[in-house]
Amino acid sequence: MQQDSAAPRERLIRLWPRGLMGRVLFVLLASIGIVFVASWTLYEHAEAYIEDSDRFDLIGERLATDVRVINGAPANTRAMLSTMLSTDDLRINWRPATAVHEVHQEPKGMNQLHARLVKANPILGHSALQLYTGGAGRWTDIGGTVELNDRSQISFTAPDILRSHVVTQGLATAAIVTLAVLFVAAMLVHALSLPLRALATVADTIGAGDWEPIAEKGPKEVRRLAHAINAMQTRITHLIEDRTEALAAVSHDLRTPLARLRLRAGFIGDAEAQDAIEADIDEMEAMVDGVLAYLSGEKEREAIRSTDLAAILMTIMDNATDRGDTVTYEGPDRLPLVLPSLAIKRVFTNLVENALHYAGSAAISVHLTTDHVIVNIDDDGPGIPESEISRVTTPFYRVESSRSRRTGGLGLGLAIVTREVERAGGTFSLCNRPGGGLRAQVMLSLHRTSIP
Repeated sequence: MQQDSAAPRERLIRLWPRGLMGRVLFVLLASIGIVFVASWTLYEHAEAYIEDSDRFDLIGERLATDVRVINGAPANTRAMLSTMLSTDDLRINWRPATAVHEVHQEPKGMNQLHARLVKANPILGHSALQLYTGGAGRWTDIGGTVELNDRSQISFTAPDILRSHVVTQGLATAAIVTLAVLFVAAMLVHALSLPLRALATVADTIGAGDWEPIAEKGPKEVRRLAHAINAMQTRITHLIEDRTEALAAVSHDLRTPLARLRLRAGFIGDAEAQDAIEADIDEMEAMVDGVLAYLSGEKEREAIRSTDLAAILMTIMDNATDRGDTVTYEGPDRLPLVLPSLAIKRVFTNLVENALHYAGSAAISVHLTTDHVIVNIDDDGPGIPESEISRVTTPFYRVESSRSRRTGGLGLGLAIVTREVERAGGTFSLCNRPGGGLRAQVMLSLHRTSIP
């Protein structure tokens, strides 16, 4: 039984287009087809909206009787007879064959009324009956012509019998049907676009660390793209892991020979040479520590939580002030944000330490916009050449290659800052201040609730 019930469903699934273009075209054609059928049905049945069915049948009977009477009367009495037979409900007018009006094609909307009159009064079917509508206002007239045996003509009008808002009702109904079809079509298109939005969301996280494989479902083009992105992300992840593990292993293994060098340096009798060797060892150990710190950050991601950014910045200021450094803070006393607090604290500590190192002072300022918080770290140091600003956030790039790493660093600090800020959903930039010095700017979202 279950197999029997599943068979029609499987056949329907096979009929459903596999491609994205086919599915969109199917939705569009189905929508247009439904609206067309609904509009045609309304048009075909529009004449059925009669206000008084009994009155219409009575007028049909009277018209048949009047046609029978006038058709049997002498030609010279027909005009007078038609005047006598006219009433408020049915106005009759006879015309001789020489004055007959041209008969136009009957409006398609009168088909059912015509058939109804002829069925109840067969004589009208043999008299070239033609109907039309006219009049304005709340009600609409039904009129027509009947051709007699001698080709003379009776014209008649039954006023105020058809509701004048038939067209309005039809348009309103058609509009409702159209809106309903458009709503269903929009839902189907929305469902078709869901896999694309999922692809866009995952594509934003490629290479960032945490990622979830994309569900390979939907149109065949989307499935192929999802499969390609999953494969690419897997290759990137393996590449990053292999590189990180290799560099971390090399950096870690360097600690042992460095320790032996430091031990042997203690046996050197020349104090000046001993100091130089130990300085080089310190530099190499700093390089190893920096590389390990950078690589560990590539693999580890801190969970986000509600964090008071203002408290972090003021703590950094207080710590620097306690050491005798000059650091100022201008901003709110409290600024709760959803952030990885430890990573953000390292970011601003790094920026403040850079400012203190190159300028001897740092000024922290916080500015709020509608959607963002902007933190500026300003100093009065020498700044960075404009040609170098776009490159200083590259790992291991140093502005002054001639400077010792003990004073110039390893070129990892700003790379780590950039990485952590981007992971927090923000942006990091550097610019030279017009009056001299450097500005490091971090822009964070005020409304962030999850890791991108």
